[in-house]
Amino acid sequence: YPFEIIQGTDKIMISYQFADAVRIVHLDDPGPAPDYSWMGWSVGRFEGDTLVVEVTDQNDQTWFDRSGNYHSNALRVVERYTLETPDIISYEATIEDPEVFERPWTIRMPLYRQVESDARLLDFKCIPFVEDFLYEDIGR
Repeated sequence: YPFEIIQGTDKIMISYQFADAVRIVHLDDPGPAPDYSWMGWSVGRFEGDTLVVEVTDQNDQTWFDRSGNYHSNALRVVERYTLETPDIISYEATIEDPEVFERPWTIRMPLYRQVESDARLLDFKCIPFVEDFLYEDIGR
């Protein structure tokens, strides 16, 4: 699913089409996280042309994928966003969770700008209880 990055002077907002999620990256000192949360607490800084975002205080209620690969609330993610061309960002995330993984691991991938003139985020519609609706004849 696509996402949109909007940069302000001391905050960056990342709006995701999936689940209509929104994430704030603080470029100033926001202090400690108010609590553990699904998206965690994101604090960013620039190292040259690279945006470095440290994400902490994520609750342990999310998975990395649909296979159920999990993490604890000790998860720490360091993301690096580097603009390679006007339409390509090099993305890297280092995952560290000493309660789950023996050592940190890193993923890397390019993020491509959608260049269509009408590109936009669409509403994400997740039908509640869809399984009950689809399988009501065999489930009851």
